Amino acid sequence: MRRFWDRLGPLRSRVRSRFAVDTRSLAAMRIALGLTLLVDLIHRAGSMGLFYTDQGVYPLAVYSVTWGSYNGLSLHALSGALWAQQLLFILAGLFAVAFALGYRTRLAGVISLILLFSLHARTPGVLNGGDRLLRVILFVGLTTPLGERWSIDALRRGSARSTVASFGTAAVLVQPLIVFVSNAILKHEGELWYAGEALEVALKNDVMTILLGDVVANYPTLTMVLNYGWIILLSGSVLFLLVPVGWPRALAALAYIGAFAGMLVTMTVGIFPLGLIAAVLPFLTAPFWDALTRRVPDGWRDRLPTAADLGPLRRPPVERRLLDGLRARGHAFAASYAVSYAQSLLTIIGLLVLIWMLMFASADVSDYSVPDEIDYDHLDQQSWGLYAPDPSESYSWYVVDAELGNETVIVDLEGTADGFDHPPDAAASYDTFRHRKYMQKVRRSSEDDTTDEVIEAYVDYACRQASADHDRPVDQVTLYRIYQPSPLDGDYDGTRTIPLIEWDCQAS
Repeated sequence: MRRFWDRLGPLRSRVRSRFAVDTRSLAAMRIALGLTLLVDLIHRAGSMGLFYTDQGVYPLAVYSVTWGSYNGLSLHALSGALWAQQLLFILAGLFAVAFALGYRTRLAGVISLILLFSLHARTPGVLNGGDRLLRVILFVGLTTPLGERWSIDALRRGSARSTVASFGTAAVLVQPLIVFVSNAILKHEGELWYAGEALEVALKNDVMTILLGDVVANYPTLTMVLNYGWIILLSGSVLFLLVPVGWPRALAALAYIGAFAGMLVTMTVGIFPLGLIAAVLPFLTAPFWDALTRRVPDGWRDRLPTAADLGPLRRPPVERRLLDGLRARGHAFAASYAVSYAQSLLTIIGLLVLIWMLMFASADVSDYSVPDEIDYDHLDQQSWGLYAPDPSESYSWYVVDAELGNETVIVDLEGTADGFDHPPDAAASYDTFRHRKYMQKVRRSSEDDTTDEVIEAYVDYACRQASADHDRPVDQVTLYRIYQPSPLDGDYDGTRTIPLIEWDCQAS
């Protein structure tokens, strides 16, 4: 048996080399995730009162009947007051900064994940796939030593490994591949992506297209080339990212990062591109970082912080001091056992995470069914259907009007347009992509009797806002959906105005 194991040495070495990660790449991933958490918090803070308090469109009374798969697990739902949300946002921001700087990295990451899940559970109607991706990437990343390099933890520790290979690093590398391959499979079920036509349709969706996307949409040949390029990146991700090592892997990772950066300036899909960039950073290899290091001026290197610059933070972590105390008292075996136990536990967790990812991803794209014992919504987080199977060939914007005596006025609300005519830029009719997602939730509420509370809370908020804006009572508000087929031929014909609800403000 030993001889057989030894003969497998070359094969084991090749496999290990493909799942080993440079610790500088893990550090870059940690920093990217921390910054994404901060960007997300800052972005949400602009609509904090609207989406997270009792004075907005999603009060706790609505939350209590619509939390669905989150089972009401939200610290943000303990109070509907603005000050409580502000406190939790600040707390989440502080832990995100600690995580990005690598101070008590795993602890800061776990608390950041708990607060992120709590925030998502509070108002699920404003979430998109990018939010799920951030949760999953952060969770999977915590199975690896994200604080090994470029961190306060590393300075306190005084040492760092150059590379690590474990079930955790395997999970970190496999997770983005699952996203890409799953999306490629789901797109194959449609008719447009593999025919080279889908990206043009997607970019003609005026509420989803911004900045460079509005320009690219005017060049059908370019959109077809980019369409096929995107399909090749998705379907060939295992071949491009996992099989090679060294410079080929790093160059492939940079190509994916460039594609995600392009998504960031063409489509209003929230933090999805930022999450994808963070997910691919572990594929950057040692040759890339070595070449980058050689280009850093010596003066900059001299300014890098040392342990002496940490002040009161320079003391070793509590657990290390406890282990040193055990060794000093002659309990070296107990200290060694504790370290081995923690390492074994991380190994088991990494393996379980890897199995979880593959199991639920397989169920999402095939006829495979997850065993009933573990098949519930908290674990089912591997669904990656962005723009699949085909992009939508229509879009909508919303208008709210109010009756004040004999006068009817358009109500100026976040996420709605100021008129029924097609706006110059339909994407601008929504303050943010979260407003667009929320208005989709409101529309579905009008179509589904089991969630009437969502649309009723919205029009009740509209009554209050209209009354405050005009300083007089409002008799009635009406919410309209303006439906627009995508103008693939450049024509805006076919707009339909659909009343979703008429609401008596005096009765509310």
